[in-house]
Amino acid sequence: MTEVIRESHAPADRLWEVMSDVRQWPRWLPTVDAVTPHDPARPDEVGAAYTVEQPGLPRAVWTITAIEPGRSFTWESAQPGIRSVGTHVLRPGPEGSTTIELGIAWSGVLAPLLRLVVGRKARDYVAREAEALDRTAGADADAGAGAGT
Repeated sequence: MTEVIRESHAPADRLWEVMSDVRQWPRWLPTVDAVTPHDPARPDEVGAAYTVEQPGLPRAVWTITAIEPGRSFTWESAQPGIRSVGTHVLRPGPEGSTTIELGIAWSGVLAPLLRLVVGRKARDYVAREAEALDRTAGADADAGAGAGT
């Protein structure tokens, strides 16, 4: 599993607003070009599916398989010979801090080959995603504080 753990000063509820709104990821996440819901009227819940386009990677369909509102969600993508699981976890810490944990794991007969071909890119993407999440949620929180809210 490729996992990145990052400490953030942003509160968990603000991080959750940003992280869980997958339809908006292309606006702030440099590793995602497009997220298209298969059923735009369906809420982001277990069973909701999205086509995700990322630079240098094949288009993939990701389906939410678990969600704990305010804390975490997991989604999965399956192709012949490979199953990908993406995890997104927020752990509230002391004094309003939050630990961000993002990961991707592969299983299946083609998993070793996939790790060899895109493992480095995956590690880079997950690290950039954690950084962008922290920066976006923190900047939004700072802007709100500056506006007197």
